[in-house]
Amino acid sequence: MLLLKSFFWLSFFIVFYSYIGYGILIWTLVNIKRIFTKNQPELPGSYLPTVTLITAVYNEASIIQKKIENTFALSYPKEKLRILFIADGSTDETVDILHKYPSVEVLYQPVREGKVAAINRAMQYVNSEIVVFCDGNTFLNIPCIEYLVRHFADKKVGAVAGEKKIIDTSGDTNVAGEGEGLYWKYESFLKRMDSEFYTVVGAAGELFSIRTALYHPVDKNILLDDFMISLRICMEG
Repeated sequence: MLLLKSFFWLSFFIVFYSYIGYGILIWTLVNIKRIFTKNQPELPGSYLPTVTLITAVYNEASIIQKKIENTFALSYPKEKLRILFIADGSTDETVDILHKYPSVEVLYQPVREGKVAAINRAMQYVNSEIVVFCDGNTFLNIPCIEYLVRHFADKKVGAVAGEKKIIDTSGDTNVAGEGEGLYWKYESFLKRMDSEFYTVVGAAGELFSIRTALYHPVDKNILLDDFMISLRICMEG
C-alpha cells in the first residue's frame, strides 16, 4: 500500500510540475533575479542589419495573396529586407502567384522533400546578417522585423523568437478554440520567463530569427526543425 501511495504522489508531482509547477518555479526565480539585478537598458531602435525573410509554403494559393500583401506592409527598410519564398513541390497556383511580384524571390523545384530540406536549400542563397523564418499561414505585425532585430544589437544574442497568437476567423467562440488560445498564452508566458532567466531553448517556427552565421543544416529526418535550430544556437552559447 505504501508503495502504491508513493507511486501515486510521485506521478501526481510529475504531472503537476510539468504543467504548472515549472511555471511557478521559473516565475519565482525571475522575480528573485529582478531584485538583485539592474533594469535592462532600453533596446536601441536604430540597429537595422540586413535581413532575409524566408517563408516556406506548400500549396497555399488560397492565402498566398494575403500573405504577400502582409509581407509588403512590413515597416522595415526595403533596401535592407530581402523577401524569399520557397515553394518546393507545390502543385497549385502558389508559384504562379508569387512570380507576379518582381521584388519577391521564389525558389521552386517540382520535388517536395519537406520543410527541413526546403529551409536547408533556401539558406544556401542567404548572405544577410540576420535571417527570419516564417510560415505561409502566419501574418505579421507591421513593425515585427524591427522588434526582432533590435535584440541582435547585443552580440550575445544568437536567436530571437516571435510570439504566436491564434486568430479566430470563424466568429465562433468554442471551448476548443479558447483552450488553444489559453495554451499559447501560457506557452508565451513561459518563454518570456525563460528568456529573462536565460534558459529558453526553443522557438516557434511561425516566426523566429537567427544570426545567419550560426545556422547549420538540419537533418531531413528532424520534425521539429525550429526547435533544433534554436537549441543548437543555445548550445553554442
